[in-house]
Amino acid sequence: MLWATLTATTYGQQPNVRLTQLEQYLPTQYINVNKRQANSAGEITYRISADYNLRSGWKSYFKGELSEEERQQRVLTVNSRITQSRQRMEGIIDYFRTTFASLGKDAPESYLYEFHKNGLDTIKYSYMGPSNEFANFEYHNKPYKNNDNGIMDYCDYSFSYTHSYTIPTGIKKEDMKAFDGKAFCEHIQPVLKKFMKLKGAKAYPVHWQHDEGFENDRDFFLTPKYGRDKHEFETHPGLVTGMHYIIPSRHEADAKVLYKELDALAHEYVNSHPEQPYSYKFTTEFAGSDDSRIIYGLPDMVKGKIYKGSDEFYFCCKREEDGNYHILTLNSKGVYWVPCDYAILKSYINGEKVYIKGMEPKKDKK
Repeated sequence: MLWATLTATTYGQQPNVRLTQLEQYLPTQYINVNKRQANSAGEITYRISADYNLRSGWKSYFKGELSEEERQQRVLTVNSRITQSRQRMEGIIDYFRTTFASLGKDAPESYLYEFHKNGLDTIKYSYMGPSNEFANFEYHNKPYKNNDNGIMDYCDYSFSYTHSYTIPTGIKKEDMKAFDGKAFCEHIQPVLKKFMKLKGAKAYPVHWQHDEGFENDRDFFLTPKYGRDKHEFETHPGLVTGMHYIIPSRHEADAKVLYKELDALAHEYVNSHPEQPYSYKFTTEFAGSDDSRIIYGLPDMVKGKIYKGSDEFYFCCKREEDGNYHILTLNSKGVYWVPCDYAILKSYINGEKVYIKGMEPKKDKK
């Protein structure tokens, strides 16, 4: 998968190498890093972020009847985990500290602040570089004492990190064009064809219609808000059309390999069209591929933004709780919305649902 620095190089600039190294380091410490690039008239903006929250709760670990031997063993286990967590967090903080201290030596503007007292820590770092590059880091902990049951002192940890920079494209506002969803779909078609060759893979047209007078909050993830930003395109009924590809769960290995090809083609398209407004999210696999973090809703990899009254375009990839892999290319007129049952629906028109054959909910089967 292509990385942002390749695009930056195309336009003759790169993000600060120390921050890039930091963002490569965090995943090795099991910290999820979110990366997006968004194109508007004249520039592409890159936004990288990471958030971490550790909330300890050891009381439930000691509930129930325990022998003294069991209790002591659990105390040893908990203390070991606390020590490992503390050491890991100290290593992460040191990496941030070293990075921002190095950045500050040559930065046009930087800020370093640390407060430590009685186990309570607050850290704030910021960096402002050339070409509107900005990075910010904030860390807090909340210490606890729990010596009554033999557990050593421990902490809750939380931090947030953001990094953004812009790359000029030289495209004037009057030369911008609407995102071409049809051309994008043609560009990724070679990989979609590979998906469809997998046994049991199916493709269905999408028709989700929600007129302004219809209301049923239970049927969709987010309630449509007509005229929420007073834009013309959000003041009339919402209609989403497109294609929905479903790949059975048994093709996990193939799906993960093909996803990387699909992602590479998607990134290649947006990088080749700086005249089209879009946002693109860097990912390494289908959203929800890990059962422990199934994502609520339908996240998009590519969003073709509205420009001069054009339709919105969404390219979404997700592994749902049913284990199947879902790929959707969607065109949205009016208010964009997604029905909760999208994964098993052929159509939805103002509450009237038509399910994919064989995937009807039990209560709807006759």
